[in-house]
Amino acid sequence: MRKAGRVKSWHADKGYGFIDIHADVKDVFFHVSALQTRAVAPKPGDRVSFELAKGKDGRMQALNVAIAGAPKSQAASSASWRPALVGLLALAIMVGGALAGYLPRPAAIASVLASVVAFLAYATDKARASRNAWRIPEAHLHLLALCGGWPGALAAQHLLRHKNRKQEFQVVFWATVALHTGALALWRTTLST
Repeated sequence: MRKAGRVKSWHADKGYGFIDIHADVKDVFFHVSALQTRAVAPKPGDRVSFELAKGKDGRMQALNVAIAGAPKSQAASSASWRPALVGLLALAIMVGGALAGYLPRPAAIASVLASVVAFLAYATDKARASRNAWRIPEAHLHLLALCGGWPGALAAQHLLRHKNRKQEFQVVFWATVALHTGALALWRTTLST
């Protein structure tokens, strides 16, 4: 049975918040993964409907949280393809650059392999998060991106909706992208001289 309430607080950097259900019950916890759509971030005062259930820790929490007036998930899923296409385009440019002789072939091969491994690592981490099991350390995900797997990581973040809203993670992720592309550019210039 669905219940209704209002978002009391939302911590976007941590990916969780609390819902006030106007009863003699404590505020109800909800995690970003419980949102039906992430096209609109929750904010205090938003009306929501949800299912109340026990979480893995035995405490009550909100699941299948729908924000009143939020667009349906189809719009969110179509937007999630854009970054995935950017990742695929980046891989295609690296492979094309290697085939044309502008980039070293081992770098392109490493990026393709690291991208596949990164995508699988994100999928595994998301599955483990939903089971409340041991997680893949963020440092390992960043290392995969730094080693050339950032296109696959970018695709996974948006297609799987995993780690794409955590601000601290995104800052480090984009730093690894900049470092990797800078290293490729440096490698290219040292090969041409």
